[in-house]
Amino acid sequence: MDNIDKRGGFWNLLITLLAAVGSVVLAVVTHSVTSYGIAAFMVLGFVVALVSLIHMALREREQQEARELEEIQAGATNEALFEEGEVLPAKRSREQFEKWGMPVVALVMLALQIFGIYYIITNRLNVAYDTLDSWMVEGKYIALFGAALMGLVLFLRGQFASNLSRMEKQRFLQAGSDYVLFGAYLNFLFAAVVAVAFKDAAVDVYVGTGLVILLGIAAVENLLSMIFEIYRPRVAGRESRLLYQSRLIGLIAKPENLFTTAGQILDYQFGFKVSETWGYQFLRERLGVVVGLQIILLWLSTTIVVIEPSVRGKLVDGARQQSELLDPGIHLKLPWPFASVERFYPDQVHTFYVGLEPLGEDERPADHPGLWLEPTGKDYDSKKKTGELFFLTGSGDDKVEANLMVASVPVQYRIRSTEQDGKKWLENGWMLYSNPEQLLRNVANREVTEYFLTHDFENLMLKGREQAQAELRDNIQEQAEIMGVDILFVGLADLRPPAESPENVVERGEPEPGQEGPNLNNMPVAAAFENPVSAQVDGQLEIYNATKESQRLVAEKAREVEVLQYHANTTSTLRVKEAEARAGRLRGAEQPFRQAPKIYPLWSYLTTFERAVENARKFVVATEHHELEVDLDLHEAIRRGMTDIKVPPKK
Repeated sequence: MDNIDKRGGFWNLLITLLAAVGSVVLAVVTHSVTSYGIAAFMVLGFVVALVSLIHMALREREQQEARELEEIQAGATNEALFEEGEVLPAKRSREQFEKWGMPVVALVMLALQIFGIYYIITNRLNVAYDTLDSWMVEGKYIALFGAALMGLVLFLRGQFASNLSRMEKQRFLQAGSDYVLFGAYLNFLFAAVVAVAFKDAAVDVYVGTGLVILLGIAAVENLLSMIFEIYRPRVAGRESRLLYQSRLIGLIAKPENLFTTAGQILDYQFGFKVSETWGYQFLRERLGVVVGLQIILLWLSTTIVVIEPSVRGKLVDGARQQSELLDPGIHLKLPWPFASVERFYPDQVHTFYVGLEPLGEDERPADHPGLWLEPTGKDYDSKKKTGELFFLTGSGDDKVEANLMVASVPVQYRIRSTEQDGKKWLENGWMLYSNPEQLLRNVANREVTEYFLTHDFENLMLKGREQAQAELRDNIQEQAEIMGVDILFVGLADLRPPAESPENVVERGEPEPGQEGPNLNNMPVAAAFENPVSAQVDGQLEIYNATKESQRLVAEKAREVEVLQYHANTTSTLRVKEAEARAGRLRGAEQPFRQAPKIYPLWSYLTTFERAVENARKFVVATEHHELEVDLDLHEAIRRGMTDIKVPPKK
């Protein structure tokens, strides 16, 4: 028999109803993303409390019916009265509810979870992230008081109901109690978010995003539970699983269940009751206190501020609504968020960019040239959408009103810290402004935009950069003098036409009936600037190539003439030398020929013949008055010279 506490279920229903209404009211009043996420969970908690109360009522009717049936059976003499199927209607009602009612409730909860996620993302989160810098939580004091009060009520009721359901094993009461306790934690979290929102309201957006993610995880858990329930084997007499009970919510609401599960695992692994040792019991009972003390110590540590020698601090006391300068050293202040310290770095060079900020050295592709048609820079697409990427410049042409330009203008400045001209610049200049760095950025952006509008684009690109840098630095210095800063450098090295076409840059609406929209060119501006330059370069390159080709042809012709002249001179010289050699040979043979005119020709012939047949094989046939037939086999069995090889002597 299950322990049924319908009164506890009714109290859970009433408290979750009030919490859901209160959360919706706070969401409407504060417009906080976190409050919308809490309202979604509180509505789910109300549904769970309502369904659990209905389930308890059905189970109580079934138990009462079973007791009545036992009494009737005890006094009955014939058991045939109870063999028909019309008996136990309360049991059948409970079974039908668990078979059909709980899946329907799970589907309703899933639909509420999906709708909550969709509504918060589309109506709150998108707007919040678009206006994150100016985001604020309205009605902070109402939200702080209301969230703290609801959190206290929900915590007292949730803690009592959760312990009661655990000790008396009332599983129907457990689901609603988990949501009540979880709602208490959510309201305490919202109160902390509102307290932090006095200083920085962006934390509301971040916590709200976390709650939306948690709501999505709960939806996935709900869907998986329904799928697993379909394939879960049905065993008669086994208690059905409560589909409307979330294990995730129960784990968050009662983290001590982790110790119970861990204790069972350790007991099984080590073979003895680890969960009954004093160390485990101490962690289970005092871990929350230890973690809480650490959080308190961490919070109290925010009262100590250390200002380094090269830094100055500005103490902002939210309670007294005043600020003071902190010199280097150790200082005490109120804990966060009641007081905060803003640090400044005077006498150091600071840099910011007007327009597009270039990529760092590590982010640039290696060995890749910077091309106009391949733009690179930090947040290029986002700045292109907001228009921060483009600047208007003069065109220098009466037919064209202005040109578009992409600029990356680095501005380097230094905050004055010493007293000059009887004025303390750090206290009476830079520290007088709530956000001086952003103010200086706005001043520089205004001066750069104004200067570009009044000067020609081609002049800025070609010849007027040095003069423009000096004039811009003087203009920004004049406007920022009251802030106590020195403008050290303004750079205009990275100026270029945009890679986008005018049609893509200008956002056009639908033209009115009877009117035509502006006819904009779809050619990228950078390409329009590059085409004339590239055409001029190509023309100069063609002229250069033609000149080189002409010079090559002239050189080749001159070379051919030189070769012919050299060949003719060489041939002439060779012929002369040959003639001189023949003449010398004939002069040398003249005297021997005169002395022996018959013998000298024969000697000359034989000498020539001897030299000619020196290496030839000779066959001498000496015979007289005899006919001789000779067969000569001119094949040689061994190559000439092989018989002349000297064999080295034996050692």
